[in-house]
Amino acid sequence: MKEYKEVKADGVAVVIIHKKRILLLKRRKLPFITNPGIWSFLTGGKNKNESYSEAAYRETEEETGIKKEQLKQIRKPIKAWLFDSKRRKKWQNYIFFFKSETNEVKLNMENAAFRWASITDIKNENEYTNISLDDEKILEILGACLK
Repeated sequence: MKEYKEVKADGVAVVIIHKKRILLLKRRKLPFITNPGIWSFLTGGKNKNESYSEAAYRETEEETGIKKEQLKQIRKPIKAWLFDSKRRKKWQNYIFFFKSETNEVKLNMENAAFRWASITDIKNENEYTNISLDDEKILEILGACLK
C-alpha cells in the first residue's frame, strides 16, 4: 500500500442513495480541489461552529442542491480514513449515509458531473476512484443500506 502523510482535515463525506443507486460526483480538475478529476462520494469541510451532522446537510445542499428535508439518515455515521492520491495525504472524517427522495442534482462549481451508480459499479471500481482506505468496511455498510 502506498504511504500517505497524515493530515488533519475536519470534515465529512456523504453517501446518498436513491432507489438502490449511489450518487457519485466527478471532482473538477482545479488546484484547490481534493482528488481532482475523480468520481467519489460527496465530501466537504466542517465550519468551526457547526456539528458534523450540520456540515453533512450543508455540504449536500451546496454541492448537489438536495435539501435536508429530502434526506433521511439511515445509519450512524462512521469515522473512516480518506485520502488524496495526487497529494499523497490521508485524514479521518465522518461518513454519513442518507437516502434521498429525489435523484435531481444541481452541481456547484466543485464538481463537473454526477451519476447514480450501482453497488456493483462501485465494487468493480467501474468509473469510480476509491477515496477511502477503509473501502471494504464502507462497501459492507453500503450493501446493508441497499437492502
